[in-house]
This record gives sequence, C-alpha cells and structure tokens, in this order.
Amino acid sequence: MAKIITENFKVETTKETFSTFDSPNSSIAADFLSGLEAYVNQTSGVALTSSERSDIQAIVETQLNTYTPENSYYIMGSSVDKPNVITNTQYEKREFQRRVIFGNKISNSDIRYMFYKNAWTTGTVYQGYDDKVDYTTQAALNTNVVTVRNTEGDYDVFRCLEANGSTNVETGIVNKESTAEPTFAGIEPDSYEHITEADGYIWKYLFTVRAGEDAIFGTSDSLPLPYPSYGNAEVIASTKEEISQIIIEDTVTNLFTNFIFGEAGDAAKASDVGFQSIEQSITDSNISDITVSATPKDGFLLYGASDSYKEMYLLQKKSGANKTILYDILSSVTIPGAELKITLKIFASDGNVATNYSNDTFQLVPKIHVTRSTSTGTPCVAYGVIDQFGTLKSIQFMERGSEYKYANATLGLPSPLVNSYTPSEAAQLRCVLSPKGGHGSDPINELGMSRLSVITNFTGEDVLIPDANTYTKVGLVKNPTFTDSILPTQFDNRSSIVIQGDVTGTAISGHYVQQNITLGTVAETITARIHESVYSVSNDVTTIYLVDYYGDFQSTFQNGIIFIKANLSTTTASTLTINNASTNVTYGKYSPYSGQVLHFVDFDPIQRLASRKEKIKFIFDF
Repeated sequence: MAKIITENFKVETTKETFSTFDSPNSSIAADFLSGLEAYVNQTSGVALTSSERSDIQAIVETQLNTYTPENSYYIMGSSVDKPNVITNTQYEKREFQRRVIFGNKISNSDIRYMFYKNAWTTGTVYQGYDDKVDYTTQAALNTNVVTVRNTEGDYDVFRCLEANGSTNVETGIVNKESTAEPTFAGIEPDSYEHITEADGYIWKYLFTVRAGEDAIFGTSDSLPLPYPSYGNAEVIASTKEEISQIIIEDTVTNLFTNFIFGEAGDAAKASDVGFQSIEQSITDSNISDITVSATPKDGFLLYGASDSYKEMYLLQKKSGANKTILYDILSSVTIPGAELKITLKIFASDGNVATNYSNDTFQLVPKIHVTRSTSTGTPCVAYGVIDQFGTLKSIQFMERGSEYKYANATLGLPSPLVNSYTPSEAAQLRCVLSPKGGHGSDPINELGMSRLSVITNFTGEDVLIPDANTYTKVGLVKNPTFTDSILPTQFDNRSSIVIQGDVTGTAISGHYVQQNITLGTVAETITARIHESVYSVSNDVTTIYLVDYYGDFQSTFQNGIIFIKANLSTTTASTLTINNASTNVTYGKYSPYSGQVLHFVDFDPIQRLASRKEKIKFIFDF
C-alpha cells in the first residue's frame, strides 16, 4: 500500500504559517465601517458621528479578535553574553525570554515564499513539463524551471513546456540540448511563451524577481517570490488550464512518407507546399478554393482520389508578420494532368484577394484531434510536424485550449492511410495538462514553495534599538505579551535607573547592580546587569540601562542604596542612591517568558553600534 504526502500538504502548511503573519482585522473592521456608513447615508441621509464610528469599529474589531484572533511575531535579540551553546530545551527557551534586550515586530511584508534558484545553462538537456512527473524535489524542478539574469540584474523565471530539440538534417538525430537562452523580450504577449527556434524549446514565462528583493530575502540557492503579487499580475490574469504539450509516446516510422510535399531536407520544410492561386467560392462567401503544389521528387506522386488530403490542415505563415493561420480542409481534389497540384476547399472569405496569400508560406500538416473537458472551454487546436523521412516528430499548437481537466489526443489519418492503420496504431499520443489554474496562476503550488524567508534589521539609527554593548542570540517569538497591552512595532526591553550627576565612571557596562530588599520577613537581593550608562549634560543625570533584571527574586528596585559590583562573587562594591523609584526607575514592557519561542540561534557576541545594521534572516523549510 502506497502512502504519499503530497507537495500540497507541505505547501498548505507553509501557506497557513505565512497567513498567520497577516493582521487583517483592523482593515476588515474599517472596510465594514465604510460600507455601513455609506449604507446609512444612502438610506437615511444621516452621517455617523466620529464617536459612533469609533464605537462601531471597536465592536467589530472585538468580535473579529474573539473569533479569529490575530497572531503577532517578533524577532528578538537576547543575552549580552554566551555562557554556553544553546540546546532545544525548556531551560534554554526560558533563558532566551528572560534575557530579551530588544526586538522588532514582523509583518507579512517581512516574509517571502522561497523557491530554488536554477540558472539556465547552455548545453543542458531540460525536460518539458509533464504532469506525470513528481516535481517535489529540487532535482526534478531543476530539469524544468530555470532562472535567467537579465540586463537589469533581475531574475526572469521560465518553465520549460516542450524540449523538442534540433534535428540533424542528414541523420534525423535529435539533439535535446538547450542552446538558446529564453528572454523576457522574446515572449509572445498573449501566451507569455517564448519559442526558441534554434533549439526547439518552448518556455513559459512565470514572473520576475527583482534584484533588490533577492538582496534582502534571497540566499545562495533560493530566490523570493514577488510580493504582494505572488507572481506576475499580467501572467496570472492570462492563465488558463490548457494543454501544456502532447507527447508522442509511440508512432509508426515513416508513416507520412507519401506526404512529404516540400524539400526532403529537414523537418522545417518537409510539409511545405507552394501557393498557386485562390478563388472565392461562387456559392458560399465564407469558402475559398486554394490551389497549392508539392515539390517534385523522384518517385513522389500525389494521391489522385478525392478528399485524399481532407483529414489534414493547411497552415499559412504570414510573410513579415509573426502570425500563423490554420485552415480546416473541407475537401481536396488532385488536379488531373497538373504537376503535383492540389485544390483545397477552406474557410476563407477573402479568396478574391490573392495578395493576402501569394507572398506567404504554406504547409500541409497532419491533424491532431483533442477531446474537450467542458462545453464552455476553448478547444485545443494542434497539428503534427513530420521530418524529412515522413515520421511524426512533434505536436505543435495553434490554440492550447482552456478549462482542461482531462484530455485525449489522436492522430488524424488521411484516407490513404485509413485502410492500413487505426489512429491508435499509427501513433500513441498523451496530453499533458497544465497545473490547476494554468501555468503561472499559482506559483506557490506550481513550484512547491514550502520554504519561507523571514527577515528584520537591527540598526543603531532606530531609536529603540540600542547602539551599545552586545547580543548573542536572536529568536522568532510568537504572540508575546506586553505590560501595556500594546503590540509595538519595535521595543527596547532594557530597564533604566536615573541617578543624579555623572556616575558613568561608577556604573560601568558589564558590571552588576544589586539592591537588598525585605518583604515582610523575607529578604531578597535584586540583581541586574549594566548594559550602558549615558550622562545628560543638560539635565545633569545619568541613565543606567540594565539587562538581565529578572531572576530568582520578585521585587523591583526601591528608593535607597544600590550596589555596583564588577562581578557577583566580589564583596567590593560602590554605592549609588535611588531617590524616587516611582519616577526614576522604568522597566521594559515585554512580559518576561511570554510567547512561544519558535526558532532561536546563538553566535559570538555582536557589537551594536550606531553606525551598524545587522540583517537577521531565518529560512524555514517545511
């Protein structure tokens, strides 16, 4: 019994995590209020007062937060020193939370979905997208998805739809190596496909990653998905569930030997026919009779029976324009006595204007029948390409169709072949369907993005990020609480004591502050560590900033003497005095030990400076 956890499970887990970084309740409440206000004004002509607006929004936000509570995430810096290497234990997580120094709130603008970088490389054999291939591994995706660095330093992302390769004109051997780099400039504006004729590859453009985004969120092997578009908006708007490719799994060799109308030099010209004339039907203004000719070759004759070429397409390539027209052949007549000429009846209403045809290239190509999944979708229109030996080599498209969930394809057989083969004997074809929604509609699922990059910056330019001393740990904490019930975007969690005069020579960074407190019959010692001391000349006071001020005591600093020690084991101490604890002592607002530590790392001490910025980046792989 096979049991498979699909990439959808990992991606959905990643999506759920990503969504918890969003805080939409206030926006939802504001939108509701705007709608309500417009309704009240329209129906009763009464405008809501500012007090009513405030009350209504508060009620809605309260209900939303009750039934769909929002989450908050912070990346926090902790621990001025590194007494040991951290381990994944309850003790270490508590120590991290006990010693928090500062932190930044994380929003969904600070997080990105990530996918693997895979630079297009000439000479590589890539694989066309196949819905029967497991693309959950990086190795599999690397055979099909490439990144191309453009002239602006950005990354254009392409998916290989078909890897047809190039054919040796003498041997017929196909070289599957990719030799022509796909470019955004070369894409077709409606389908966002890029056909590289030199190597026969067809690429689908998905989106572009800006160099600036890569610099912020990228890693050596990964790139961030564009935010907030989650792809390319134009591509997403144009996507459809289509036929990605039709694979020839088996076919009769040289099946179309007697249908090589052009020069037998290569596949590009094997189906060529020359334009001779065109006439508008006198009985139907939508139908024209077009006469084409084949290239003379030794032993080659046209089939003389009527409708011998009916089960084929006439393909017209417009001269000087990137446009191809495919005509369904209604009937065919081989002209008796004429040299290799056929008259084909096609749907065309401009048969009386020969110049619309006389300068163009024509081919007579095999017809491919593709079933439909729905009655409302656009049908797929496909045709076959034969080589100079008459073997069906690839399937090309005029229209890949839409709303495809399931499809089968069969080779149309002209009447001279019907008595020798059934369609399934002539060729075994398999339709490859695009991902749900179409290529590029949902890059997160299509590329199996189960990685997230979360970043923040600690800089001395920010008022609430200390620009002195060190920190040795950072961690991602979910749903911490704060003593004022406000979720700050940034916080300095140090406590502080204000002392009259310049005492910076006594309150030295790295020393300890202690105060002996008696609570009833219980005596205890409050301990904290000096982070920095700052003297204000204008106010003639020194602010002593403290860390590690939570521990095995319950008291807070009171009026009276405090002791300054170089270390906790010494009995030698200097003294300072707190004159008014209620106004001269403040504490950080992060509630100690609150929140869940989801991820934390340690490192050698990083010195905080006013001129320095540290970028903290976490990569989570689900």
